[in-house]
Amino acid sequence: MGEHAISGEAAIVSAFWTANDVALATSGTWVRHPPEGWAATGLSIFAPAILPGNMAMVRSATDNCGMLASVVARMATPPSCIITTDPQSIKMEHIPLLQVADGTEALLAMGRYARNKMSGNVIGVTGSAGKTTTVAMLAAALSAWGPAGQSRLTANLPRGVAWNLASIPWDTSNVVIEMAIGRMGVSSRMARPKVAIFTNIQPAHLGEKHTLRDVALTKSAIFQGMTAGDIAILNRDMAEWETVLEKALSRKLRVLTYGYHPESDSRLLHYNAAGNQVAAQINGQTLNYSLSAAGQHMAINSLAALTAVAALDYPLEPAIEKIISFMPLAGRGREVTAEVSGCVFTIIDDAYNANPGSMQAALENLSEKPLAGRRIAILGEMADLGMNAVSYHTGLAERVNHSNIDRVYLIGEHYAECWQALDENKKGRFFSTVDEIKAELLTLIQPGDTVLFKGSHSANTHQLVEWMMARNEKR
Repeated sequence: MGEHAISGEAAIVSAFWTANDVALATSGTWVRHPPEGWAATGLSIFAPAILPGNMAMVRSATDNCGMLASVVARMATPPSCIITTDPQSIKMEHIPLLQVADGTEALLAMGRYARNKMSGNVIGVTGSAGKTTTVAMLAAALSAWGPAGQSRLTANLPRGVAWNLASIPWDTSNVVIEMAIGRMGVSSRMARPKVAIFTNIQPAHLGEKHTLRDVALTKSAIFQGMTAGDIAILNRDMAEWETVLEKALSRKLRVLTYGYHPESDSRLLHYNAAGNQVAAQINGQTLNYSLSAAGQHMAINSLAALTAVAALDYPLEPAIEKIISFMPLAGRGREVTAEVSGCVFTIIDDAYNANPGSMQAALENLSEKPLAGRRIAILGEMADLGMNAVSYHTGLAERVNHSNIDRVYLIGEHYAECWQALDENKKGRFFSTVDEIKAELLTLIQPGDTVLFKGSHSANTHQLVEWMMARNEKR
């Protein structure tokens, strides 16, 4: 399967889908039946992510689920079979071919079928921020007990959940699935998590008529696929705590909490940015450990992961050893030493996405780092904040003004008032677009700087990181 889907040393996947399984799951018909003894390692709906032995879902003129047939035809290693609604358009006669009535429905059915076959624990993770990191950290922790399955490529809507479920071996002991707000009930009833982790509720996915309570209620649909006695692990400090708690209790779930709150079942007692040292109390046991991943938000993520480990009746010590060595993912806090045109500096790549909560966490991490050089923040806009978008951006000025950050560069018109509210000694430059700052980026950075890149994906701040990394002489 590959390292992004299975965590653990023995991350080699055997084929597990038989021809009969595929036909039963999809209610499809084999147009070209596979040879005797055929089996597949999983399913792919996205050509760049296809792995050896995967089946390929191929779109047609009337069905947009899957990859293009022309792309499949050029693959050096062909898929184990093709699934499509239009078999007549497939000219690759050497590949087994299955016809289905609807690509999306066949994909979701394969996800449900795979989940029914799974014998291990399935853990769902949702929230406004920290989902992907928590999934990766928990999968790393659970790899202490063998390969752990996990979501790939932030595929967290129903199609992505189905793809991931259909691509993880059914005998995997622990499977960690990221689940986003869109059609959450569909994803939850498909994944049927035994444990659900709720990282937080932040101002994200807000339309003009949506409130934080609306977001909390919609995300709480993760509980719909769970049964009485299953476990909900909730961030005790999050907004709309009571709303989410009520929904969990209405499903008769066992609720465990984590966070700073003194009533948390897993409590962060202290975090020291020097050495990323964590002091925590979990299951009544006081623990001290140092993370490779920097920031208090990473310490909180580690509590969520360890609470799940304990809830699954595993000992904490082997999991802590895995969490200690966990490194942040690209776009989500990864730190890279770069050299561009002879200038050596550190990139904090947190540019995959942003909302006010994750932006605050990133700024705090930068501010608290024990550094000799300058602390620089390059911030793109935050998306999906509804009618209060400008005020959420402006509110960052006070946090920056009371921080140890040396210079801030802002990109986008939503930051116009924030720029005016910044202390003069904090101001770098204000840019309207990513292209504007790109033209001057190398002149803004000095040797020894630590530079945070943060913004919503739609703001294209990640393009600045990619541009820098393409020129990194330390690769």
